[in-house]
Amino acid sequence: MASLTETAKLTRKVIRYGAVAFVAISILWFVGGAAISYYRVLYPPAPAAPTMDFGLLPAVIFPKENGRPKMTLELPTGVIPEFPDRMSVYYAPTKRSGFLDAQKAIDTARSLGFTFNPDIRSEINYVWTNQDPLSSRLQMDIVSGHFVMTRVWQNNPALLSLTNFASNRQVVDDVTNFLRKADLVPNDVTAGPLPAYLKAVSGKLVPTISLSEADFVQIDFFRNNLETIDKETKKVVSSYPFYRLDPDFGLIRAIESGSKDSSDKVVELYYNYTIVNYTRSGTYPIKTGDAAWQEFSSGGGFVTDKSKKSGTVAIRRVLLGYFDSPSQNYAMPIYIFLGDSFVGYLSAITDTVLKK
Repeated sequence: MASLTETAKLTRKVIRYGAVAFVAISILWFVGGAAISYYRVLYPPAPAAPTMDFGLLPAVIFPKENGRPKMTLELPTGVIPEFPDRMSVYYAPTKRSGFLDAQKAIDTARSLGFTFNPDIRSEINYVWTNQDPLSSRLQMDIVSGHFVMTRVWQNNPALLSLTNFASNRQVVDDVTNFLRKADLVPNDVTAGPLPAYLKAVSGKLVPTISLSEADFVQIDFFRNNLETIDKETKKVVSSYPFYRLDPDFGLIRAIESGSKDSSDKVVELYYNYTIVNYTRSGTYPIKTGDAAWQEFSSGGGFVTDKSKKSGTVAIRRVLLGYFDSPSQNYAMPIYIFLGDSFVGYLSAITDTVLKK
């Protein structure tokens, strides 16, 4: 039987060696964790594959362009920026429900002052006309909800003497209120930064330089940028604009007179808004910026109609955004090439995930 002295010695040894073992294990644990972290920095795990929730996608369809200039790349940094290897694609149905399309169209027409029955030109094409002094006319595709409203402002020369535009803000507010009464202001559109000023010359509207000289003012509403917000800092970490075939023509365009009478306040209205379902999306692989430039500069993509078509253009900015198409079922990412009086697009989705 061990004595008390021997027991005490044994206890001290156990404590001493246990402490050494604990320290050694702690050091190994720390060193091992640091080594694993360092390894992960050097060899990060491959990201998950793009989700491709919609399967193979239809290609972005651009119309036939009418020429393009020679292009050189003159970016501020001298190199094309680094872009992500994937982007989200959003469901954007171009057709409404179908069952109540006709009634929805009639309700919209009534809210715009067209109370008589429409002339039904086809299953989807309805036309309303008012026997008013301005011969107001509304033509609508009842499936997409897109329409054009016109009034023959030339029938009332007095409109040109009613130019009491107080400010750009007042004009935007007037048009917004007009649209809101007809429930035509979606949550994801905003008026452009500046109105366009128009003057009546020989029965036509031509640009003029200031609000004080304008007989009419044109307001365009564009879709808001698609932004990603950091949950912790609340800062915007990415912002992708939407571009249309004509980058200057909004999803909604209104031309306003100076009249205070609602029947001739808005003399032209173009409504081409299509819903984007931001909650229904999938990620897809995209081309690198360098590959996109190579393809675009070799004749790919599309040069917008109002862009310069001859000579040489310096491309000063390359960015990612979305193509706001009125006829495709998805909001798909595109590369956007900007220069002086120049806008060009190229589909960003890699060709391998597009339908042939």
